[in-house]
Amino acid sequence: MTSPASTRRSISPAVLPEAWHGAATWTATPDGQQPWRVRPEHLERIMSADVDELARIPNGVRLEVDTDASALEVALTTTEAYGDSARCLDVVVDGEPAATREAGGSVSVRVELPGRPARVELWLPHAAPTVLHEVALVGATECVAAAARGPRWTVYGSSITQCNQAESPTGTWPALVAAQNSYDLTALGMSGQCQLDPPLAETIGASRPDLVTLCLGANIYGAATFTERSLPPAVIGFVDHVRRLTGAPIVIMSPTTAGPHREEERNSADLDQREIRALIHRAVAMLQRHDPLITLIDGSEIVTGQEMHLLGDLLHPTAEGYRVMAERLAPRLASVLG
Repeated sequence: MTSPASTRRSISPAVLPEAWHGAATWTATPDGQQPWRVRPEHLERIMSADVDELARIPNGVRLEVDTDASALEVALTTTEAYGDSARCLDVVVDGEPAATREAGGSVSVRVELPGRPARVELWLPHAAPTVLHEVALVGATECVAAAARGPRWTVYGSSITQCNQAESPTGTWPALVAAQNSYDLTALGMSGQCQLDPPLAETIGASRPDLVTLCLGANIYGAATFTERSLPPAVIGFVDHVRRLTGAPIVIMSPTTAGPHREEERNSADLDQREIRALIHRAVAMLQRHDPLITLIDGSEIVTGQEMHLLGDLLHPTAEGYRVMAERLAPRLASVLG
């Protein structure tokens, strides 16, 4: 007879899909499964190789199960992360960090679990494209998808929302806010590519959110995407598109403060980041006249001009900077849902 301690049960997305959160879809590969944060049919309409790569980064993608297993085994492959970003996975047990493991290249990882009934979460790498080969529980006599954490929250933004500088997947500010506020997170941080692409509005709507957060402006400055004339209607049009797809409250956050190289220097569209922030505020004020479920957060209040020590490169927060952002944003977002 096989003892419970020696049993091994697959809990891959193909076997237990209801236990996996944060991905728009999964597709089969020759040796595993590929998570996508943006559905391939939406990517097809964006026509950007950079967005395609970002969509394969499982930022915020995770497993949540109730189990009495004695161990969790994971096999995956990551390709090169952004810059020197950490390539690792996190395991959380009953809301407390249990393990962080390196996941650079092709790895197989085993994490010991309590062997008693517990809520177990596996968070996939937040900054590197990843293919998941296998996930299995050892010694489990019970394993079911964990109960919903709480309201579904979808957040869209730039690398400041993707949080490549976070130390591990649960250290991004969206993951920290989701843990504090008990949100079911869908994380759409798109490094360099938060450009108000209409298919991303479709992705947001398809996530069936109870709350939407749009962090806008940083990439618009960096790529000089819009002018003073075109930015307000682009913001309004994107928000209107999201609104047609969901009745959830929408929170719009303008850029967090950066160094003077962005705040004071104009880009090739003749806008500095202060002006972009003001144009976003103007667009949101117009939207609010017609939609009481739209809220503005001034990003310069979340990272201020006096807090450049929280920005490693005068733009992207450090790991500590992301923790500060989460501390400030969690209560503001909680107040929106009451």
